[in-house]
Amino acid sequence: MAFLGLLIIAALAWAVWTKKLQSQQIFPILLGIGGAFLAARGSLLLGLGAIAIAAAWYRGMTWRLLGKGGKDNDAAALDAARVLLGVSRFDTANRIRERHRALISQNHPDAGGSDAQAAALNKARDLLLDDLNKKIL
Repeated sequence: MAFLGLLIIAALAWAVWTKKLQSQQIFPILLGIGGAFLAARGSLLLGLGAIAIAAAWYRGMTWRLLGKGGKDNDAAALDAARVLLGVSRFDTANRIRERHRALISQNHPDAGGSDAQAAALNKARDLLLDDLNKKIL
């Protein structure tokens, strides 16, 4: 069992070192792994609870997202923009611009793409960059 724990820690360290994983993501991942361990050892409710908390934490969900309001729509729009561009909430403005540039070169109307897809990519880029600028200020 100790070997498995060391293997998991080594894999997480490698993922952080190669920038596949942000350091903020380690704690919810470890909580989820701990929950899986507890569930496998017989503490099913405690393990499943830890897994549920880890999943919500990892995805950045909060209890206020369960209600209705303008912030929900903004969060949903930001999530949709991130999915469209293939970026995470931890990515920088340069990474967002790189992904937009790569996708727009494939989906631009001059390259055989559609006007609607190009417009959606541009809107997603603008929305994410505006959100980043709000966080900086």
